Amino acid sequence: MGDSGLTSAAPASVLIVDDDPVARALLRAVFEGLSVPCRVYEAADSQSALRIAQTAAPRLVLLDIVLPGSLASGVSICQQLCKDFRTKVVIITGSPSRTIVDACLSAGALECIKKPFDTVEMRDKAEQWLR
Repeated sequence: MGDSGLTSAAPASVLIVDDDPVARALLRAVFEGLSVPCRVYEAADSQSALRIAQTAAPRLVLLDIVLPGSLASGVSICQQLCKDFRTKVVIITGSPSRTIVDACLSAGALECIKKPFDTVEMRDKAEQWLR
C-alpha cells in the first residue's frame, strides 16, 4: 500500500583495466565521485578484464591498451569487449600509437584519452558516457 511507484536504478558498472595501480586508483576516485551511481571494478590484465566483463556486464570499460604480461593485445581486448559484451569502451594510454588507436576506434571504442589526463575533464566525460 505504501508503494510510491519510485524505483531506484541499479548503479552503472564500470570496469577500469590498467596495469598501473596508481592510475586505477585515480580513475576509481573519479568515478566514485560522480553524480551517477557507479559500481567500479578493476583489472590489471586482459584475462581478469575479460573474466570481470563476463560476470559484471559493465556499461563502460576504461581500457589501457598497453598491458605488459597480458596474453591478449589491447586491440583484441577492445574488439572482444565491443562485440561480445556490447559495452562502451574508452581507450586510455600513455603512448598512443596512431595505428593501435585507429584499430580500437574501428572496433567500436568511443574515444582515446591520453595519460596523464585532467581529472575534472575525465569526470565531465564520464558523466556523459554513463548517460
